[in-house]
Amino acid sequence: MIRHGVDFFRDEIRNGFYIPTAVKQSWAAALDVLSEIDRICKAHDIRYFADWGTILGAVRHGGFVPWDDDLDICMLRDDYEKFRAVCDAELPENFCIHDYERHQGHWLFLARVVNNKHIRFDDEHLLNNYNFPWLSGVDIFLKDYLYDDPEKEKDRDDKIMRLLAEAEGYVGHASGREKAIELYRQAEKIMGEVRSSDQVGQIFPWVLKGGQPEDYEWYKETVLLPFEDTLIPVPACYNQVLTRRYGDYNRIVKGAAGHDYPSFDGQRKAFESETGTALPRFKFDKNMLERPQELDRGHVARREVLFLPIGPIEWKSLESSFAKECVNPDTDVYVVPLPLMHKDFYGRIQMTDEEIIEAEHFEDYVRILEELEAGDNVYLTGFTDYDLAQHCPDRIYIQSPYDEWNPVLTVPEYYYARSLRMFTKELIYIPLGPVGEFIDDDLPDKLAMQFYVTMPGSVYADKVLVQSENIRGHYVDALTKFEIDGMSGDNEGIRRYWESRICVEEDLYGCTNDNSSDSSAVNVPKRMLFGISSYEYYEHKDIFEKALRSRLEIFKENADKVQVDILLYPSKKRDDIVRKIAIEFGIVVREDMDLMLDISNYSAYYGSSMPIIQEFIAQKKPVMVADYNI
Repeated sequence: MIRHGVDFFRDEIRNGFYIPTAVKQSWAAALDVLSEIDRICKAHDIRYFADWGTILGAVRHGGFVPWDDDLDICMLRDDYEKFRAVCDAELPENFCIHDYERHQGHWLFLARVVNNKHIRFDDEHLLNNYNFPWLSGVDIFLKDYLYDDPEKEKDRDDKIMRLLAEAEGYVGHASGREKAIELYRQAEKIMGEVRSSDQVGQIFPWVLKGGQPEDYEWYKETVLLPFEDTLIPVPACYNQVLTRRYGDYNRIVKGAAGHDYPSFDGQRKAFESETGTALPRFKFDKNMLERPQELDRGHVARREVLFLPIGPIEWKSLESSFAKECVNPDTDVYVVPLPLMHKDFYGRIQMTDEEIIEAEHFEDYVRILEELEAGDNVYLTGFTDYDLAQHCPDRIYIQSPYDEWNPVLTVPEYYYARSLRMFTKELIYIPLGPVGEFIDDDLPDKLAMQFYVTMPGSVYADKVLVQSENIRGHYVDALTKFEIDGMSGDNEGIRRYWESRICVEEDLYGCTNDNSSDSSAVNVPKRMLFGISSYEYYEHKDIFEKALRSRLEIFKENADKVQVDILLYPSKKRDDIVRKIAIEFGIVVREDMDLMLDISNYSAYYGSSMPIIQEFIAQKKPVMVADYNI
């Protein structure tokens, strides 16, 4: 079984952004580098913290920012010096460190721990790295102590700027490399000359540019927050860190990452350019548009429809279409769950028969269909038992876009879209869920389409159902360009072809803003979730308990209008305080993180910043973030 597990690599949609398996590969590789750094830091009592997009992702999303694919951490200067003293000996043999002394062209005051010295396509590396040949790493930013006296700090910064300006004349010239390194060493020595202070900051480039310092107090204690399938340390006062840096950090701003998205795509393009090698990828061929003649079912009295879901979570995207098909009593509706299977770089399945059967999730579909009260015309059948040639359904619904072109996962080849067309009059592809209504300026959304739109599911389907005219336009643009890049021809004719295939169905995913819990019935209180994150305790120790009691008093006084549950977000120090006070007020305390995936029972959110806020926002439910300064 691969590290992180098969489910980690599933396509998913977060905050309206489509995250394909290809990006999950990059995430997994970066998390493995972080794991090695974490191992060394624990062994040598070295502290580090999530930084930049990574701390923002940890707090706001419970993992990576959906449209980001790198990992950033920071260390205080003294911890960084301890790390550099031991990391060469303790990092895995194939790992390397990039900095201005060791890596050509790395003229930055940060270190980057990288999982390899070069891109690798050998079998051992690919098998152990999720079929991901590209370099992946973790950036380590430095926090230096700042002078308490602003004049002294300015004097230091001016010295550093003069050294860097002098070094600029040597950077880029082979003969001047050693001189540039020496000047950088002098600048770094000056950066580290203050050994303690009440203020810290990343001197290069932010303090040099006039950026605000941070309070050392914020970094005195550490808490662990969930990050994808692991935990990551953040400053205990992480709300203050993020507020100082981003202001209202719960507000989504796409495309703010400091690099191209996805970062590995630049490596691919450079590799192909330098080697003259075209790596395998799905390409357009005009023969793909030729509809094969489906097998003859003969005279069949009843209509048959087949649904091919790829997981219980993904099933939700098919539910609306399934309900419509079930209404017709003259239609037999078959549901055949497909397992998502781990494969190697060459497409060979890397799972046992038992693991494949488990990946089918058959019992989950038994439960799902029972809850939907599926009628007598619905049949749940195993993927090894359904014979396409015997059934030849009138219509087939699919939701996997890939056939063999997913880089890590696959469904049984028998159910590839290019094969299914031979057994049905109409093949319909439904993307796995609704995405945000992005525009052309939302570059990460546009770039992500290469991984899930210009794929076999869209190309081979007779009809692709999408949520809106806006998204239809993006699909048509992407597929038109895909075909034009693959062949020359009538551009307007090509566009008209795809316009005929991509169809809008506005209720495709059913109602995503079900406010049935917002009961409007008289005398029925609304349910509110009151979130309490760990930072509230650390940032407001002196008033934490008093403020909590005050808020619960307000809820108690309005119990006829609002019913409140408390959700604790990880931190042991204040849990006992919260539980004790909650019992006094008769309020339920929840700690199950499954709640993060289902907020249907709540009509509004109040409290700390935490990832669940984004779910409330996505469902257009009211959100109020608590402010201790009021």
